[in-house]
Amino acid sequence: MRPRRLPLALTATATITAVIAATGPALAAAGAWSAVPVPNPDVQFTSLQSVDGRTDTDAWAVGYVQPPAAAPTYPISLHWTGTAWADVPVPLQGIGTRLWGVSGSAADDAWAVGSVSTHPPGYSILVSPIAMHWNGAAWTPVSVPGAGTLMGVADLGPANAWAVGDTVKHWDGTAWTSVTTPSPNPSGVGAGSFTAIAARSANDVWAVGSFSPRRHVTAAFAIHFDGTAWSLVPMPAGLQVWSVTSVSATDAWAVGQLNPATVQDTIQPAMVHWNGTAWSVVAGPAIPGNGGYLRGVSARSSNDVWAVGPQLLGDTPYVAPLTEHWNGTQWTQVAAPSAGAPDLWAVSARPGTTHTWAVGDQAAVAPGTPLILERH
Repeated sequence: MRPRRLPLALTATATITAVIAATGPALAAAGAWSAVPVPNPDVQFTSLQSVDGRTDTDAWAVGYVQPPAAAPTYPISLHWTGTAWADVPVPLQGIGTRLWGVSGSAADDAWAVGSVSTHPPGYSILVSPIAMHWNGAAWTPVSVPGAGTLMGVADLGPANAWAVGDTVKHWDGTAWTSVTTPSPNPSGVGAGSFTAIAARSANDVWAVGSFSPRRHVTAAFAIHFDGTAWSLVPMPAGLQVWSVTSVSATDAWAVGQLNPATVQDTIQPAMVHWNGTAWSVVAGPAIPGNGGYLRGVSARSSNDVWAVGPQLLGDTPYVAPLTEHWNGTQWTQVAAPSAGAPDLWAVSARPGTTHTWAVGDQAAVAPGTPLILERH
């Protein structure tokens, strides 16, 4: 699954870094991104992990709050109504509840997914998937079968939603059920874990994740749903992917990182494109210093795609915001506010909207504040 805090150095694997542009990053005009006021619980640490701007007056951002000492982690959900972000309570389900993904299809139909930790008598702590449904007035927990965590969700309507994490789940309007999907391992042992899902329509759904084809090696994989069945679709070697978005049946993007060839090489972003036939890596600007990677991607159209993540610095505060844009021809790095060491986790740029949102946290601001950037 998508790491909660991705290590700054990874095990060396096969590399495809030759696709990275040899020159430095091409910077677009500065000042287009701006930070907006965010409700802050003012505790030890708060991070927003996912955002979905369905319209310019209806957007959700979710994540988790880590209180001081031994207090349980609890979820946070923020709602945008067109003028400000407001805190919306989420029911606490166990000794620790975290939200990793959010998606909405209407003002009264949205899903937030994540994980809940419980401690049954006589047992160790158990981690189970959790799903919360928004009915226009409140979040309500809905039972999800199985164990593990849900990292992403795609809401197509009241009777059709998909969620992914350790496994794939489907909502049919009545209940969540577990769905069997193809294993990326030729042996069939170890199905891997999913990091993200994107649904353009009921017959065009992508899910991406990672698996270990052999010891100390992590590889990316993708599966596609055509309305009837899931199929495994090969991805290029030498990379990992954390997020996916879809524009059309012949235009989708996944982002993550190119695996460094040696421990001396830096991590670099990976932008992988689907053209209707195959996934292929598309060259982007090389990130200087310690490099960087991309955790989130969202597409408004074929020539308006946004990706975000952290740029890795060699010294305090260790991270800076990394935002990149695809204009239909090339990827360029776009300047973003760096005060407080923004650590970006997700982005939303939905068709029909004028707001682009990026969320995460300010790693250098005590006690660790939630962050929302807006481009409008």
